[in-house]
Amino acid sequence: MPTTFISYRRDDAAGYAGRLHEALENRLGRDQVFRDVDTLEPGQDFIEAIESRVSECRVFLAMIGREWLDARDSEGRRRLDQPHDYVRLEIVNALSRRDVRVIPVLIEGASMPPEESLPEAVRPLARKQAVHLRDDAWDHDVDRLVSAIAEVTRTPVTPPSLASPPAGFSLSPKLKVGAALVVVAILAFFMLRRDSPPDALSGASTANVSSAATPTTSRSTSTAAAVRGQPYGVALPRIAEVAHRSLIFTILSASVVPLGNGMSELRLRVRFSNEGRYDANAWDDSFRLVVGGITLAPTSRLNELARGHSLMQGIVTFEIPANAGKATLQVIEGRRTGELPLDLSATSRPAEDEKADTGDALSRATVRSIAGTPVTLVRDGDLSVAIESAASRRFVNVVRLRLGLRFTNTGRYAAGAFDATLRVAAGDEVLAPIESPGGVVEGNSNAATEVEFEVSPTVTRVVLRGTIRNSTGEWPLELQ
Repeated sequence: MPTTFISYRRDDAAGYAGRLHEALENRLGRDQVFRDVDTLEPGQDFIEAIESRVSECRVFLAMIGREWLDARDSEGRRRLDQPHDYVRLEIVNALSRRDVRVIPVLIEGASMPPEESLPEAVRPLARKQAVHLRDDAWDHDVDRLVSAIAEVTRTPVTPPSLASPPAGFSLSPKLKVGAALVVVAILAFFMLRRDSPPDALSGASTANVSSAATPTTSRSTSTAAAVRGQPYGVALPRIAEVAHRSLIFTILSASVVPLGNGMSELRLRVRFSNEGRYDANAWDDSFRLVVGGITLAPTSRLNELARGHSLMQGIVTFEIPANAGKATLQVIEGRRTGELPLDLSATSRPAEDEKADTGDALSRATVRSIAGTPVTLVRDGDLSVAIESAASRRFVNVVRLRLGLRFTNTGRYAAGAFDATLRVAAGDEVLAPIESPGGVVEGNSNAATEVEFEVSPTVTRVVLRGTIRNSTGEWPLELQ
């Protein structure tokens, strides 16, 4: 009975679904994976079969490519919004079962869709920890996925190197004889090298390949030049932090290690600060480096999890031309990108990437207090909202404005903090909070809470607006 169900949309991920199906079968067994295209009987009711198979599985893999969210039918309607869409039915069915582990699988560089972009019935999917499958790290990513599946299903895992060959695969007798002769020849060669004196081998090489002496010398000289040079440190900009939702990326240090042969390695020590409740990916996929108009991917194979409400550090590396000067580090999350300029020219600064930073989450933060005297923002009847503090934290890509609020309820009955609507006017934009106040303010009491907004780093002045029922108040703030 299959323990793992692969859900995918044919015009979005059919090729990847087939590739993943084969990889999982090689590691978990041929009867452990269900994919609709090859396991339904002719005439079988598709929806009934899907419901039955989902109820039997322990792990549900929702494959999400670049076209998954906005795929449309022939009439231009988004498929996910249609109650009888097969992919939607599969996901809703899996999410309704507590005994099924639902894992989003992101392919082609796709990002996890925001919760608000999904139909109500599918929104819990956005809160599931996703796994990326990258073409350039396919086996590594599949192994990680297999480990997660095996942990749930208790299925024995077969290493890829020991997996049985595809059905129908066999060597012809002639190929078997040829392969055996090759193995014998290789063994004889190494036995000869082991048993022959070094001078004899050297003499044979000189006698038989005298015309190749010059190329051989050239190769040895090139190899000698490919020795790592002296590492040096790179000066970072004053602001070296990027914020993407609940995950903050802080570049702690940067060093360049000359590798020889015209290449160097850029090494970045990065702190991942996860301020959210759920785990987040701390991996190479979040970084790109633009050098001389070329966009480079990391070579570090970093692929970790930053646990909720925690800090971790990692090293991200890029292989760059030895003469690289100006570069731009891109920190990417979905469609959001923060860009950090770097000067990679040689310096006398010591390399510091091997030294872990012992500071807390704010050790490199650019924070400024912009208000300290409490002021009443808005009042309506028994409920009022006062601003007790305001501070800004500047990142490369945004400025975060955090306000300390005090709700006061002088009435007899409880009121909700949600009774007050808070917005920030920044230029032509009116922005909602990225973190809203909540809770209940009991009668004849007050409660302290915080609200946070994000504005463009180019904004220098904002206006905070508070509304309670029919009353509105405003408070200007200077951010520079």
